Amino acid sequence: MEHTTRAIHADHVSAEDMHSEFIAMTSAYDFSSAEEACARFTGEKPGNVYSRFTNPTVEMFERRLAAMEGAEAAVGVASGMAAYLAIAMTFLKQGDHVLLASGIFGTTTHLFRQYFGQFGITATSVAVDDMNAWESSIQDNTKLIVVEAPTNPMLLIADLSALSQLAKKHKALLIVDNTLLSPVFQKPLDFGADIVLHSAGKWMDGQGRCVGGALVGSTELIKPLKAYLRASGVCMSPFNAWMFSKGLETLEARLNWHQRGAEKIFHWLKGHSQVKEIFCTLDPEHPNADVIKRQQTGHCPIISFRIKGDKRAAWNFVNALKVVTRCTNIGDAKSMITHPASTTHCRYTDEEKQCHGITDNLLRICVGLEDPFDIMADMAQAFQLMGDVAVPNAKEECFSI
Repeated sequence: MEHTTRAIHADHVSAEDMHSEFIAMTSAYDFSSAEEACARFTGEKPGNVYSRFTNPTVEMFERRLAAMEGAEAAVGVASGMAAYLAIAMTFLKQGDHVLLASGIFGTTTHLFRQYFGQFGITATSVAVDDMNAWESSIQDNTKLIVVEAPTNPMLLIADLSALSQLAKKHKALLIVDNTLLSPVFQKPLDFGADIVLHSAGKWMDGQGRCVGGALVGSTELIKPLKAYLRASGVCMSPFNAWMFSKGLETLEARLNWHQRGAEKIFHWLKGHSQVKEIFCTLDPEHPNADVIKRQQTGHCPIISFRIKGDKRAAWNFVNALKVVTRCTNIGDAKSMITHPASTTHCRYTDEEKQCHGITDNLLRICVGLEDPFDIMADMAQAFQLMGDVAVPNAKEECFSI
């Protein structure tokens, strides 16, 4: 079955004659006997034990996501960062080394360098699209290669097949954060990834209501992650899992609509006199265009661009917007804009920001589900306040791009 059909019909769990799946809002479960309780706790008999690590609604989400990614198993956790924490706590030990793609979400880099660094784990950042740099940076004690595909906010693309070969050669695990594309537009396991990571509160929710994370892969790799979940308690809420499960049903339809709007806005921004430089996987001149064609079946509706001016000019533009919301999230029905250097990547040093392209005049917009003309008109009036007069005056003009 096609992945959207699987998302809608896979593992439908209902009570009596309910059309929609129920939510298992319970912390614990009853046992028919002391013997049954013992058998479930020891794993001799399948069944729920405690909602910290077994819950029917969470498991429904896990099975649906695994089906969409073409994986054997999945585990839901409390957030995307909890997913990174679970990976590190499960597969790393003192003295191990991690390779991180450069320019990824600032908190991810901070987690590995600052917090895991306290326990003798080292991390090196590598230019995501430079295979020579990956090969020269890997060490005998490298256990994980961690990439976002694409990176956020510069939208650079890692060659997952090449990284998979490198990881297998050195007996390391390739972890691919697929949040920006979702299984609708990219399936990293098909290109050799060992574990796929999602911040489920983005596209899977789709309306900025819930926080959650997920890890997808083989049963062999997901099993120890579930054991960690049992011990640590970084569990996903049953209500959030239900929201994510329902979100998977409409994920492809929503992402295609997001992409449609992003394409219009990208072409408009690319030719704008106040835009100095633009970054988007929709760009046919993208430096990784050949890899994009091989790996992706669609594009995330995120556009990063440098305006002509400094930090104050960038902030003035953001503050002048009336429809686009000032928010650091992605994957919402509402279009959102942020200034990465002072928000999502504020923990990077000035040198790191410059190295990874996180300049003071860089802005990132995540295109929502609104009519793209309304977003372009809003951005045009913000540009006009900066002295630009190119305000679109007809809807047809914008849609003919």
